[in-house]
Amino acid sequence: MTPGRPHHTDEERTLRKTRVQAAKTALRESSTLSGTHVPPARSALKNYLRQLNEPNQPNDAAFEHMLSAPFATPRPKR
Repeated sequence: MTPGRPHHTDEERTLRKTRVQAAKTALRESSTLSGTHVPPARSALKNYLRQLNEPNQPNDAAFEHMLSAPFATPRPKR
């Protein structure tokens, strides 16, 4: 027998919906960007959406960093 779906509170559902919308918006807006830093940043956002139901989710600071990564200016190579 498989365990049932976890029951999320209304606050958790609202947070999840907000994060999903923000991730989808960042993916949509970064689709036309170029640069070596953009594909890995977009990949991290896609991976977040794939693993949305996993128990270990990034904290707010890490999530904000994931959202801004495709739009950040890459560091110059030495």
